[in-house]
Amino acid sequence: MPATMSDQSPSRPSASGVAPHGWALTLAVAALLILAGVWLHARPALNQSLFLGLNHAAGGPERATAGLWAGLSVAGLGLSATMMVLAADRTRRLAVSALLWGVPLTWLASSLPKALIHSPRPAAVLASGTFEVIGQPLLNAASMPSGHSLTAFVAATVLAGALGGAAWRRGLLFVLAAAVAFSRIAIGAHWPADVLAGSGLGLLVGRLTLALARRWPARWLNRPAAQRGLAVVELGLSVALLLQSTGLPVAAPVQWALAFMGLGSGLSRWRHASAEPGADQAVAKLVLPSLGAGLLLAMLLREGLGERLLAALAQVPGWAWPLAVAGLWGSYGLRAERLRREWGTWGRQHRPQDRMPSLADSVDLFLTHNAALLLLPMRAGEAGYPWLLHRRFGIPVAESVRSLVWLRLQDALVLGLLGLLGLAPGPFVLRLAAVAGIVFALWAVLPRLSRQLGQWWPRWQALQGTLVAHRGDLSGWLLCVGNWLLKLAVLGGVLALLAGLPVWQGWSAALAGELAAALPIQAPAGLGSYEAAIWAAGQWVGAAVSPTLLASSALAVHALGFVTALLTPLLYRALSWALARRVRPAGDSSVGP
Repeated sequence: MPATMSDQSPSRPSASGVAPHGWALTLAVAALLILAGVWLHARPALNQSLFLGLNHAAGGPERATAGLWAGLSVAGLGLSATMMVLAADRTRRLAVSALLWGVPLTWLASSLPKALIHSPRPAAVLASGTFEVIGQPLLNAASMPSGHSLTAFVAATVLAGALGGAAWRRGLLFVLAAAVAFSRIAIGAHWPADVLAGSGLGLLVGRLTLALARRWPARWLNRPAAQRGLAVVELGLSVALLLQSTGLPVAAPVQWALAFMGLGSGLSRWRHASAEPGADQAVAKLVLPSLGAGLLLAMLLREGLGERLLAALAQVPGWAWPLAVAGLWGSYGLRAERLRREWGTWGRQHRPQDRMPSLADSVDLFLTHNAALLLLPMRAGEAGYPWLLHRRFGIPVAESVRSLVWLRLQDALVLGLLGLLGLAPGPFVLRLAAVAGIVFALWAVLPRLSRQLGQWWPRWQALQGTLVAHRGDLSGWLLCVGNWLLKLAVLGGVLALLAGLPVWQGWSAALAGELAAALPIQAPAGLGSYEAAIWAAGQWVGAAVSPTLLASSALAVHALGFVTALLTPLLYRALSWALARRVRPAGDSSVGP
């Protein structure tokens, strides 16, 4: 469990639990920021001049950075900040407890000055066209201070103080908070004075909430009922964020990503409500990847996402969608048959008397494992494979882990060779010859080298015996190659139809997306990295379409694969249940007296 900042400090903590020098530094920085904001607010000409310079430097709505600034503004919403704090603190200690104080104090610190000062927004003062506006312009007189800046610095201060960790990690939180603050200038919503004052107030409120949470800790939050209540709150906040109109259409991907993060966090909290604090600590790794994925998507797609996506979807004939789903189901079947052969061979050698997974069992196993991979971050769903095999068939975990490693090595090798074929520079004939040469070397030369190495190093021989063992047959490799060729044909074909690409370019771009999906560091379902890889591959192969159209088409293809992967196990389970109910009465009637 990470130590808090007060735990790491060599100074004697005060009664509130915060080291005296920490309070002094916070007060000094906060006072400096607030005074700078007030001083600048009293000099409108300088405030406007500084605003115009920073606003124009940010790029405006026509640049890809528009998605970045709009997305950061959405991240500074109270809903977003609350959800990220709840997802980040899985120990149920300080940060969640601080929210009970932080939410009302943040609202007061933002609302009272706005009501008293009545400072007009830039759009109400400056002529249209003299500065850049991203999204809908704000015209009210509630500019001073910036509530987004205040909220961002409250969240950063609370998380840095509650979770502790390395100095660079705590510093990263404040860098993100500063980026949120600057985004308010970039989108044309706030003056620099507003941002400075809001940031200073955020530091003060954050420190105050930490002190109050330490002084009066909410220990009742550790109770299972309280955790389930928080889970319901997270789920409600996720839905509210999805439905909220932010006035920033380009930032919609950030809303989706953070809402998805909140749903995952809430479901995990409900499931682990009775467990020890920190039992689902891995959920904290959702936060930064989810935010990063949303920002990346927003930068790629920018304005007009809905219109361009609908226009692209309209170009695809209706017959293509069921055919694509059928093709994905075919790839699922090939993977299931691969698993059936894997464990059928193992069972005949080691447990001939026991029942091994049938094809129906293998389909269910693959579909469940695949859904877990999509829903859990950092490829944590891989753990479901050995767990399911051990629970359902009693297969030792060590053996199923070796199987998983072997299957992933097969996938990596096949995808790598396909990547060389589809994405490497040079004439296609040379690429094909290179792939054929590598396959021949692996097939003819590598086994001899492996045997020779085993003679020199006995451990290698033991490792080869446990990992490869019964897996040297050709059928597993053919099923692996067939699965990837079919899946890439489906996704590449749909991508080509959506973006108007030649088939080979669509195939190459889809291949890049699948290569990116294998990365261990990414948001759930590969959101963001998948689309970015397709966009980058499109530029690499010279796709003659706009980057925005290519990115929106990539999102549609990703959604097709994601929805199919999640709905298929539900349909399969429902079909299996219905068939079982039909068969059972018939069996019962034949065994009557």
